[in-house]
Amino acid sequence: MKGKPIQSICIALLLVLGVASTQADAAVFTVGSNGEGNYTSIQEAINNAQNGDTILVSPGVYRENVNVNKEISIISSTDLSGDMMNRTYVIGAIPAEDVFTIRSNNVTISGFYIAGGPSGMDMDREVGISLEGVQNCLISNNTLILNDIGIGLSNSHFNHLDNNLIGFGASGIYLTQSNENELSNNVATINNHGIHIDNSTNNTLMGNTVESNEIGILLSTSRMNTLENNFVLRNDNGIVLDNTAESNFLTNNSIYMNGIGIYSSGSSGNTIYLNDFFNFFNAEDEGTNTWNSSSAGNTWNDYNGTDADGNGIGDTPYVVNETTGNIDYMPLVENVSSEETLENMNENNIDM
Repeated sequence: MKGKPIQSICIALLLVLGVASTQADAAVFTVGSNGEGNYTSIQEAINNAQNGDTILVSPGVYRENVNVNKEISIISSTDLSGDMMNRTYVIGAIPAEDVFTIRSNNVTISGFYIAGGPSGMDMDREVGISLEGVQNCLISNNTLILNDIGIGLSNSHFNHLDNNLIGFGASGIYLTQSNENELSNNVATINNHGIHIDNSTNNTLMGNTVESNEIGILLSTSRMNTLENNFVLRNDNGIVLDNTAESNFLTNNSIYMNGIGIYSSGSSGNTIYLNDFFNFFNAEDEGTNTWNSSSAGNTWNDYNGTDADGNGIGDTPYVVNETTGNIDYMPLVENVSSEETLENMNENNIDM
């Protein structure tokens, strides 16, 4: 009977040694467009890599469509603050195909300037970085322009998109049937849709800036997503909730200088509070939503009520749509002047 515990210990030690060996065997490959690395193309390096490896890509121009089917990190060695000649550009060799296609979990793509060229045939066809059925990927510090979709997630979960700049496309970031993802500190500007969440649940959008899009953030057929501390400005429509967007939470967002700040086309059950509104039309709600929490509503630049007791809550409600019963019963009284608000907005100008 003593042999069995000893055998179990030996098996455990072998497993630990196997993991350590795998980690020790992880390799770093270099790619240089002028032949200064191990490989001259990113795809060639991927083809020769193993799970856990890292590929470092030197500045230059790489004309290729990259298929990532291994658990690896692909990182540009570019200093993002450097000049235009010291950047790592990846341009799709076939404009109608995605530039990066990720079909493996645990992939990192960081530090690239990516352009594919809109296909001009079908909207939302070509994607700068496409994640298809994957989890736990990190997409960070990339600049994506002239793609139909900058970053697209399809049936992908628990991924993190951080500090990417996306512009001049149909959708900056587009999620479909993708849950539990985190989008943070991204900038989407001059797109049809800055960020589009479609048929997806439990995603968190935090600290993003959407500027000068037709629609800043669009939630369609999506539930239980959280939009917090985002900066939404100068869009035709700031945030749009379509008639199947339900049970989403919008809080602490700065919504400035949009044609319409928030537009709800019949959606219901969403909770909207602690947001700061300063728009041509602040809100239009054709559904049934909640515009305050139990303790606070939103700040409205056109609120005309008073705060006689000085508790920071207006004495009269702010009516969003009286016909549908959409009312902020606890509007916040703004103590910051309009001039200060405009100064804060100007500090967030986007520089492509």
